[in-house]
Amino acid sequence: MRNRWVSLAVVLLFVTLSAAPTRAQPAGQDPEKTAKQDLDRTVTRALWTFRDFQKDPRMTWFRANLRYAKGLLIVPVMYKGGFFLGGYTGHGVLLAQDRDGNWSQPAFYDLLAGSFGFQFGFATGQIMLMIMTDTGLRRFLDDKFHLGADASIGVGPEGIGAKAELFDIFSFARVKGLFAGVSVEGGGVIVNRSRNETYYGRPGVLPADILFGKEFRNVQADSLIQTLTEASR
Repeated sequence: MRNRWVSLAVVLLFVTLSAAPTRAQPAGQDPEKTAKQDLDRTVTRALWTFRDFQKDPRMTWFRANLRYAKGLLIVPVMYKGGFFLGGYTGHGVLLAQDRDGNWSQPAFYDLLAGSFGFQFGFATGQIMLMIMTDTGLRRFLDDKFHLGADASIGVGPEGIGAKAELFDIFSFARVKGLFAGVSVEGGGVIVNRSRNETYYGRPGVLPADILFGKEFRNVQADSLIQTLTEASR
């Protein structure tokens, strides 16, 4: 029953956001240029978010196990929704890691979550999903899927010597700069096709092309990729 209500909250949040009017562009400003700048900011904020997590003294398990991750979804900011059930949404980027420890170009996704499982008082925060299995990573190739239903997810361990049950995905969160045990089980992950197309300047680009192919590259993401590569080695 709980998961049904959470899933309903996610669906309602997605519908609400999809129906919301887009913000008007200032007169004389190029919409395409503005969109690209917004995507550049998202990637840059993802880099800052990862560095924040890396410096957090309670993220020992995260740092020690990054080398084993199949991928990492970084959501720099989760915003609280306003409809009656409550919910959260955020834009993020997913990067995949190959067997040699090299990280892919970023693919853009939206993360939607119901309010259930969030600590009381949660307003905005940073979230990262560490993907630990091939099954978990394959789910991200779908247009959308539900965390917990289509891929198992657990709250990421913290501290030195922490042991963890195996999940497809672990969630890590920082709220107002502090580590927080936040569950996003029942939440939804959705490919943001328009953002991917804008960032790489190519219509019809798919997540698989970005994560596993060599054809697509945006040099603006080089700093993020290099930082992840150095951290996982």
